Amino acid sequence: MNLKSIGYTEVVGLLVVLGLAASFSWLSLQVEFPYHEADSGTQLVPAEPYKEIAPAVSRFMWETRGQDIALQSFVIFASVICCLAMLKEEVPDR
Repeated sequence: MNLKSIGYTEVVGLLVVLGLAASFSWLSLQVEFPYHEADSGTQLVPAEPYKEIAPAVSRFMWETRGQDIALQSFVIFASVICCLAMLKEEVPDR
């Protein structure tokens, strides 16, 4: 590879990382998630009676699905970057 293509690759990679960081920041700051609206004194999942715990947990998990998807996409992106870094070919200095 010549030096120009290496420079373009680094610039494109930096732009992709900055774009993803901006989108994750926008998701965490601008999109309303249900847990922001809960009072500190309320329970999201009731502890009593026991027969209502499973439906309440299921409802809570599906209502906060947006946050879950955002965090999963960040973890997948980070793992891809780490795998690519491990597979990077080492070029000896001349």
